[in-house]
Amino acid sequence: MRFSKVLMLSSVFGLCAFSARAQSALQMEIDALREDVQVLQRQAYRDKENGITPASAQDVAVKMGQFDETLRQSVGKIDELEYKIKTLEERINVINKDVDIRLKMMEGKSIEGSAGLGAQATPAAKFEAPVAKGAPASIVGAEVSKGNDLPPVKTKSAEEIYQEGMDALKANNNDEAAAKFTTVLSKFPEHKLAGNAQYWLGEAYYAKKDYAKAAVAFAKGYEKYKDGNKGADNILKLGMSMKELGKKDEACTAFTNLPKEFPKAEESVKVKAAQLAGELQCK
Repeated sequence: MRFSKVLMLSSVFGLCAFSARAQSALQMEIDALREDVQVLQRQAYRDKENGITPASAQDVAVKMGQFDETLRQSVGKIDELEYKIKTLEERINVINKDVDIRLKMMEGKSIEGSAGLGAQATPAAKFEAPVAKGAPASIVGAEVSKGNDLPPVKTKSAEEIYQEGMDALKANNNDEAAAKFTTVLSKFPEHKLAGNAQYWLGEAYYAKKDYAKAAVAFAKGYEKYKDGNKGADNILKLGMSMKELGKKDEACTAFTNLPKEFPKAEESVKVKAAQLAGELQCK
């Protein structure tokens, strides 16, 4: 660790020496330029005594301008170099402090203001929040796991959620209706209203013209709740969804099989299936 520190300091000293040499070289360049200007000035004075020409005066002005530009560039380089050296020195100072702190920590010495660098700070006293007299036991801390002092949370029944879905469907709020019927199916899959919820879920998608999801919903209703009161309706709407999706063969299969599988279905459902089968010219 000490070797690394010495090595880093040596590098810094080397950089500083390099910067000093660079500054010295730039200063020598500036001094040489100044001497050139003095020569030009003396030459211009002699030319003036002997009769200066416009061309030579222009040459002097050009050379003076070139000198000014070179001088500005040299000064800019010096300023940039000084800034880099200053930044490097600041970084080295931070590294040195960190190395010193870590060495003291390894030697077991106390470090002032080093709580953030690994030293263990004295834990602050625990704040005890005041509790109002007569507060519930769950707030004071007794019997929190039981929660017997809290009012019971009422959960909605399958009937309530189903009715909310029906109300949303009647109000053409099909997204909310689909969410409600999905909740019934996920929380109460064996409830007596589950079959109806599956069918009305398909109706919500069908009303949104999302025929692909509607077909899936009606197909599930037909397969899982075939013996329910919505079996024939599911296969009818499955065929209608397939028709909208451009799947004629699947639609015809649904329409033609409906009266065979559900001979006791309502007459209006069987008539609708036959009508649609005729429109598609099903065999």
